[in-house]
Amino acid sequence: MKFDRSANDEPRVGGVALEALIDEHWSSVYRLTYHLCGNVHDAQDLAQETFLKAIAARGSFAAGTNLKAWLLRIASNAFLDMRRRKLTARARPLEIEPAVTYADGVEDGELMSLLSGAIQELDDTQRAIFLLRTQEDLSFREIAQMLDTTEETARWHMLQARRRLMKKLDGKV
Repeated sequence: MKFDRSANDEPRVGGVALEALIDEHWSSVYRLTYHLCGNVHDAQDLAQETFLKAIAARGSFAAGTNLKAWLLRIASNAFLDMRRRKLTARARPLEIEPAVTYADGVEDGELMSLLSGAIQELDDTQRAIFLLRTQEDLSFREIAQMLDTTEETARWHMLQARRRLMKKLDGKV
């Protein structure tokens, strides 16, 4: 396996130094993992795990492809792995979660609570597609590649997610 290295022998991913990679993509990866799992601590762990896996798999990154999409795919796979582990371990989460501050400045009001709750009720695939499309502004083609599905299937899941959210929030928004 051949690794991309800079002049000072620092490993690089897609031609980007690791520190710059983390600085540039941390918020996107963290935002996705938080919305997927709904738990601050797990989201932080998953974001860290994502970058560790990216560093370990940097040789598999194809130059010229979307680095952000590659990282978000690693993050969503890490979430699914964590979910499988938790199902087999049957561990119980803490009853009280610490307050979360949204990076985009949105107040954590009643509407955000309703919306967050409704998003958490979506199944894993619908939630992932909805968040990748709305929060990360990825195309359906990029989402389909990330989740190993077709573009049409990604669009269908997005439509179903929107319908479920509209039904759940009907009259409350």
